[in-house]
Amino acid sequence: MENKLKEVTYLTLKNLKKHNIVLPETYLKTFQDIAKELHVDIKYEDLALKSFEKDAKHVENIVKKTNESLTNLNKSTSEARKAIENKDDNSLKKINADLERMQKQIDFLQKELFADPLTSAYNRKWFSDYYLKNDKFQNDGHIVFIDINNFKRVNDTYGHVIGDQVLKYMVKFLEKELAHPNIDIVRFAGDEFIILFNNKKTSKTVDANKCMQELQDKLSKRRLKTEKIKEFGFTFSYGITAFKKEQEVEPVLELVDSLMYKNKEANR
Repeated sequence: MENKLKEVTYLTLKNLKKHNIVLPETYLKTFQDIAKELHVDIKYEDLALKSFEKDAKHVENIVKKTNESLTNLNKSTSEARKAIENKDDNSLKKINADLERMQKQIDFLQKELFADPLTSAYNRKWFSDYYLKNDKFQNDGHIVFIDINNFKRVNDTYGHVIGDQVLKYMVKFLEKELAHPNIDIVRFAGDEFIILFNNKKTSKTVDANKCMQELQDKLSKRRLKTEKIKEFGFTFSYGITAFKKEQEVEPVLELVDSLMYKNKEANR
């Protein structure tokens, strides 16, 4: 049921994306219509509450553990200062081991906060908090907007478990083919992904347009197999455009989204 609810949410967001203003009643009606179309029988209020509680608890848990790590870090810093003053080598070794352990824990928590739980790609929070500043790009680069073609048909034909596997495979495929220090992958919503080519991260340049054309062709020739399904394949459409430092993100997202739909129509 949870996967179906996610699909309804993703389709609702996609449907409303082109609206300049979305009122609560508009979102509710769209959500209910899509839920009815997909035969998902659940009260909107219950869904909204459960979804909110789940996300809130996840973030609350990360914040709690992060605060605990910071408290321990402050304690170790004070102890280290005393050990240095007393030239206590044994205490310094122990403190150093504690700091290394805490660093690993903090790195893990940071990854949890910024990672999509299904695919392990970056999530929208990472994109918003790390890549942007005041809703503006912090560097020059290219942005690619990807949408898996006929993803609803994949779910309807093979089931949501296979649908989830397709999303995971998509990220692994992109990570393998785009293993470059200036490229980041973000799960934007549902079957939509963003690829970011950051010009500042490395002196090496990547031809983003050529790269995406090659990836689109390469994935179209791939065939996946499962224990119950002999083989099947899937494809994606994409839009790509350049962005500049200090440029507002919203117009860029709107442009690249429209370019993605043009690519989808051209490849039907």
